[in-house]
Amino acid sequence: MLTILNDPTGALGLHRHAWDYSRTIQQNIEQHLLSGGGAKLLFNGIGVDPLTEPRMDAAPSIADFVTVVRRPEGFDPITWLYIAVAALAVATYVLMPKPPGAGGVGKDSPNNSLTGQTNVARTYQAIPDVYGHRRVWPDLIQPSTVEYIDQIKYVTEWMCVSRGVGTISNVQYAETPLGDIEGASYEVFAPAPSAGYAEFSTTTLVDVLETFSSEEVNGQEVEYPVAFAAVGAVGSFSAIEDATTFTVTIPDSPSLAQLKSLAPTGLAGVSFSYPPDETFSEACAVLGVSVTSGVATFTFGCTPWVADQAHTGVVFTITPHGQVTSTLGPYTLPLDGQRLRWNTVFLRGLKGAVTIRAEWWKVDGAGVEVPGTREQQDNTYTANTYDQRFYTNDATPAAGTGRYRVQFTRTTLQIGESGADVAKLEELYAVRHYAEKVLPGVTVLRVTTKATIEATGFSDRKFNLRWLRHVRGLSTDAVGESRNFGRAIAHIWTLAGNSISEIDTDKLAAINADLGENSPLLSFDMSIDDLDMSLGERLQLVADAARCVVWRDGTKWTFTRDQARAYPELQLDYRNLAGDGESAISYAAHLPASNDGVEVEYVDEASQSKKAYVRLDITSGSVVSGLSGNPKKIKQPGCTTLAQATNRAQLEARRLLYQRVSVSDTAMSDGGSLGRGSLVRWVDPNDFAGDDGLQAGEVLAIDGLVIKTSEPIYWKGQAEGRMLFTGADGAYLGAPIRCYPDAAGVRLESAPAGVYVAGGERQLGSRYAFAVGLTAAEMEGAGLYTVTDIRAVGKNSCSLALVSYDERIYGADA
Repeated sequence: MLTILNDPTGALGLHRHAWDYSRTIQQNIEQHLLSGGGAKLLFNGIGVDPLTEPRMDAAPSIADFVTVVRRPEGFDPITWLYIAVAALAVATYVLMPKPPGAGGVGKDSPNNSLTGQTNVARTYQAIPDVYGHRRVWPDLIQPSTVEYIDQIKYVTEWMCVSRGVGTISNVQYAETPLGDIEGASYEVFAPAPSAGYAEFSTTTLVDVLETFSSEEVNGQEVEYPVAFAAVGAVGSFSAIEDATTFTVTIPDSPSLAQLKSLAPTGLAGVSFSYPPDETFSEACAVLGVSVTSGVATFTFGCTPWVADQAHTGVVFTITPHGQVTSTLGPYTLPLDGQRLRWNTVFLRGLKGAVTIRAEWWKVDGAGVEVPGTREQQDNTYTANTYDQRFYTNDATPAAGTGRYRVQFTRTTLQIGESGADVAKLEELYAVRHYAEKVLPGVTVLRVTTKATIEATGFSDRKFNLRWLRHVRGLSTDAVGESRNFGRAIAHIWTLAGNSISEIDTDKLAAINADLGENSPLLSFDMSIDDLDMSLGERLQLVADAARCVVWRDGTKWTFTRDQARAYPELQLDYRNLAGDGESAISYAAHLPASNDGVEVEYVDEASQSKKAYVRLDITSGSVVSGLSGNPKKIKQPGCTTLAQATNRAQLEARRLLYQRVSVSDTAMSDGGSLGRGSLVRWVDPNDFAGDDGLQAGEVLAIDGLVIKTSEPIYWKGQAEGRMLFTGADGAYLGAPIRCYPDAAGVRLESAPAGVYVAGGERQLGSRYAFAVGLTAAEMEGAGLYTVTDIRAVGKNSCSLALVSYDERIYGADA
C-alpha cells in the first residue's frame, strides 16, 4: 500500500493507492506524486533516503507499506486571482510576498552559495533555472562513472546546468580552465530545436553509463590462496612391470585430507627411495583412495615401471598440487543492471601475473539465486613494476538485466615476499547503459577528467561555468541572450503556462526605455532552484533586483520601480479621505539603536563565487563610504555588479536619512486609481495647516480670478500665498500660482486652464492645496507621499499605506 500525506499530520488529507506490481516502488510513487519537494519517505514505518534505498528500484511486495509525507506549499498567482475575483467585484489588489533572502532561494544550491561551492546532487528539488549571466556549479544528476584505462583513472560526470538554453563559456574546475587540465574534456547537450520554448522540448543524451556502487566494497584485499601442505609418511608401495599406476599404503591421518580431495583428477608430487638404490620422483595423478582399518591406500598414475616392485618401510614425501582459496564476498549490488564493473588495484606494484576469478549470479526480489544464472570470468593482470597498477574489468551477464551477487577469488599463489602482488578490490558497480536517454528541456554537461597514476580523482567536484540565459522578449516569444529583469519575468510567467497578456509588459518596456534594457541597474543574474517557491515569489524576487514591486491592477500583474516621480498622481485631503476611516501618522526618530548605515551583500562581480559588500555610513548626516556601527543589512542574491549594488545601497542609506514619516488612511473611491509606488499629495485632515504648512479643499465657485474655497483660508498674517489646483483627471495643473486675500474669497494672479467646479455631471470640483511662506519649489515638494500598500476595504473605499517622499532619496540615480 502506498500512502501520501498532504502534510505531516494528515490534516490536509491523505491518499491511499494500491500497488501496481508491474512497476517499481519508485515508479509507483512517480505515478501518484507530481512533486516530491521537501517530502519524507517512510518504508514500512522507518525513514529512508530515497536516493540510496535499493528497494526503490524493486517491485513492491504485498507486505510493503510506503508512506510519503509532503509539506504544504503556497498558492500560485492564478489561485490568488480566483480567490480575489470571488471575493471582490471591483478592482482588487493582491500583494506579492516580499522577496526572500538568499537562504530561501536555492535550498542549498551551490549556484547561490557564496562559500565552498561544489557540484552536488539535489534530490527532490527544483531543476536549476538560471537567469542572466551567472557562474554556475551544475547539479550532479547521476553517480560518477569511474574507469581505469592505461593506468589512468577517468572520471565522467553528468551535470544539469539549467532549464532551457543559454550560452556557455569559461568551463572550469575551480579556478582552472578545463582546457588546461590534461586529458579533460566536456560535451554540451542542449534541448532540441522546436517551434516552442526550449524548456518544453527534449534533450537527448547519448552513450550514457549509469554506475551504482556497492557500499560493501571499499578496498578489501583479495587474499592469497594457500598451497596444500606436503605429507611425510612411512609405508609400502607396489608396482607391476609396464604398468602406469602404483599404490602407496600409509597410515590414515587427518593430514591426508587435502591429498584425498584431489582424487580422482588431481595431481601430487610423489618422492621416495627404494632398494637397492633407486629413487622415484614424479608428478602423479591421484587416481583414487581407499581407507581400511586405519590404513589409506592411494592409487597414483605415473610413467611405466620397468620391473615389478614391492617394498615396505619406505619413506614417502607427497606434495599435493592444490591450494586453499579465500573468497571475497559475495556482494549484493544495490540496483538492477545490464553489466557489471569492478576496479582492481595493486598499490605496491605488480611483479608477475596474478589471476583473479569473478563469479556472479542473479538474485530475485527475496535475494534467492535464480537457477542457471551462475557465471565466472578469470582476469589475469600482468606487469613487472613496483609502480602502482590500476585495472577496470567489465562483464555482461548472459542472464540479462537484473540484480546480481558477485564474489572474487584469487587463484594465483603469492609471488615473492615484497608484496608487489597484493590485489585490492577498489569498487564494484552495477552498470546500466543507454544508447540514448531523453530528458525534459534542460542543458546538460558531460565532463570527463583524468588524474595522474597516484591520484584517485578530484576530492571535491568543483566544475563550474559561465551561463548566459536565452529568454523571450516583452513583445515577442523569440528567445535571445539577455540579463534584463523584465524579459526574465516575461519568460518565467509564460513558462508557467500563462498568457503574456496577463502581465503589464508596457510597464516593463517603459522601465527599460527609461534606463536602457541593458542597464546594469535592471539586470537579474541568479539561479532559482527552490521547489517550494511559488510563481508569485519568483516574480517578486526578480523584480526586487531592479528595485521594482509586483502588484495586481485589475486583471493584470503590473510593476512599479522605486524611483523619483515628476509629479503626484492624486491629492488626498478632506474631500476624498473617509471621515470614518482609521487614520494614523508616525515618525521614526533617530535613536541610539537605530541603523546608522547600510551594508549591501551581493555577488562579487569578477569571480561570482564569493560575497562582496557595499558599506555606507550616515552618522555625519550625509551618505559616505565606510563602516557603520549598526548597519541595515540587505542581501541581493540576484545582483552581480558593483553598479547595481552601489545604487541599491545609496537608495537604502538615503531612505534612512530622509524617509521617516509613514501614514495609514482610508480614501474614497478615487483612491482606487492608485497603485503601489504612486506618488500622492496627502494633506492631513486632522491637522489644519500642520507641519507641512498645507491647507486643502475644493473649489466651490470661480468668478474671473477670484475663487471660493470649501475651507476658510488661514493666511497666518501674510499678504500672499501660493495655490496648486487639480484638473478633471486629478493631476495638478501646472506650477503653484500666487494668490491674495479677497473679500469674496481668494484672488489668483492668473487662473489656470482646467479649474472646474462641481455640477450636474461632476460630484466634486477641482481640489486646491494652499500654503503661505513657502517658495514654489518648497510647495511642490510639500505633503508628498509614496503609496506602499493599497487594499480594498469596502465597495467605495480603500486602505492606503504611505511613506514620505523626498527627491533626495533618489539623488544617486542621476
